[in-house]
Order: sequence, then C-alpha cells, then structure tokens
Amino acid sequence: MATGITETDVWSAADALLLEGARPTIERVRQKIGRGSPNTVSPYLETWFRALGARIKDPGAFAAAPAVPDPVAQAAAHFWEAAQAEARAQQAQAYRERWEELAQEGGRLAADAEQLQRREAGLAQRERDLQEALRVATSQLAAAEDRLLAAEDQLRLRDDRLAQLQEELAESRAAAQALLADAEQSRSRHAQALEALQSRHSAHERRWLNELDAERGAVKRLQARLDDAQAAAQQQQARSDKALADEQAQRRQAEQGAQAARAEAQEQRQRLEADLAAVRADAALARERERALQAALAAATTRADDSAEQLKAKDAQLGEMARHLVALSAGAPPADGSRP
Repeated sequence: MATGITETDVWSAADALLLEGARPTIERVRQKIGRGSPNTVSPYLETWFRALGARIKDPGAFAAAPAVPDPVAQAAAHFWEAAQAEARAQQAQAYRERWEELAQEGGRLAADAEQLQRREAGLAQRERDLQEALRVATSQLAAAEDRLLAAEDQLRLRDDRLAQLQEELAESRAAAQALLADAEQSRSRHAQALEALQSRHSAHERRWLNELDAERGAVKRLQARLDDAQAAAQQQQARSDKALADEQAQRRQAEQGAQAARAEAQEQRQRLEADLAAVRADAALARERERALQAALAAATTRADDSAEQLKAKDAQLGEMARHLVALSAGAPPADGSRP
C-alpha cells in the first residue's frame, strides 16, 4: 500500500529539479516523486523555497536529512500547512484591501475628472455667452456710430440750409442797397429839377410848388419803402441768427450724445473683455487641475504595476538562486550533514 510523502521527499525532488536546471513547481515535484497530492506538496515546497537562500550559502545543507518519524513529520506538515494557509489568507486580504483602495482612488479621480469636465463645459458656455454679449455691444456701438453719422449728415444739411438763408439775407441786403441807391438818384434828380424850377419864371412858381409837393410825396413814399425794406432785412437777419444759434445748440447736443454713447460702449466692451479673460483663466486652472488628477491616477496605476513587478522580481531572484546552486553543485559535491 502506498504511503504519503514527507518533507524530505519534496526537498530531495526539488533539489534534483534545481540541479537539472528546471524550476521546482508543485506538478514537477509530484512527477519527480511519483505520488503525492498538491495540497501535501505545496507547504513542503514553500519551506524549501524559504530555506533555499541559506542553503546556497552552505553547500553541505543539500545533503540528505536524517530520517524523521512519520508522525512527527505529519504533525509538522500539518502545522506548517496551517501557518502557510493563514499567511496566504493574510497576503490575499492585504492584496484585496490594496486593490480596493486603488479602485476607490480611481473612482474618486474619475469623479473629479468628470466634475472638471462639467465645469470646463460651463466655463466654455459662459465664454460663448460673453462673446455673444461682446458681439451685441459691438453691434450697438456700430449702430451708435451710424446714428452719429446720420446726425452729422443732418447737421451738414442744416449748415447748407443756413448757408442758403445767409445767401438770401445777402440778396435782401443787396436789394435794400439797390433801393437806397435808387432813392439817392431820385433825390439827385429832384434836386436838379428843383434848381431848374427856381431859375424859371416866377409865374410858374405855383406849378413848381405843386410839382415839388408831388416830388416830396414820392420821396416820402420811397423813404417809407426803404424803411420797410430795412425792417424786413433786420427781421430776416434776426430769424437767421436765431436759426443759426438753434442749429449750433442741436449740433452740440448731438455731439455730446455721441460722445456719451462711445464712452458707454467702450466701458461695456472693457468689462466684457475683463470677464472673458477671467473665464479663460478659470478654464486654464481647470485644465491644470485635470492634468494633476490624471497624473495622480497614473501614479496609482504605476504603484499597482510596481507590485506586479515585485512579484516578477521574486521569480527572477529564484532563477538566479537556481543558477548559483547549479554552479555550486558543479564545483563542489555536497557533503554529509543534516538540514538546518
């Protein structure tokens, strides 16, 4: 009847595999021995790996160990298997807790990234709103400038009308001067006629006086016409002066309104540009925060990768120990002695 395997069997098979240049595994050890269950081989192989470093320093440690009673070996194997199971459970729990921490940290980083994306979207919408407001303000400024140009055109039309009125006034003054010249000529003619009448015969004195009265009446009528023309010219001058003053006042008011509109539009545009610069600064800070979060996520991923690399490094260390053991075995045969 087949008996169970002992720690000595497992260690001897592992030593033989290592000397052959193969990495001892549970399945290879079972094949080397020819029997045994994985649950029995596993703890013995773990103890072999733990003692391998010290044994490499002492080549004599590879000698066969003295026989150990089966009950003692089985009890030791039972306790060792229990200790190994507890150690593996603790290690698995530590790995699970670490992975849970990494998962939570990744979730927090993802939530922060999503929040930053929403905030960046809000900032982008605010930037679009500010740009639209700036466009409206620019349109309003252009409309104000159009109104100013229209007012300036209207002022030019009024200036043209005022020039026309001034020309009409000059024509009225010229007409009045012409009337004065005509009156002066009439007076000259009447004076000449008066001198001629005085040289005539005294018999014609009554007729002369009558003609003189008629001439005087004509002079008075001419003088009255001249006075009326001067009064009309003065009234026209007063109306022209008043119209000119009104036009100048309206022009000053229009210029003041246009200047106020320009100042208001410029101030509004400066405020909008300042708001737009603040929004862009907030967007830059949000992007910087997102980059920092991504860097933290990459660092967490790197730490997880480092844990995997440490496991790989342990396997590499075992391979190096196996090569060292093979070299020692080739250079000096194992001596008799007991296993530590």
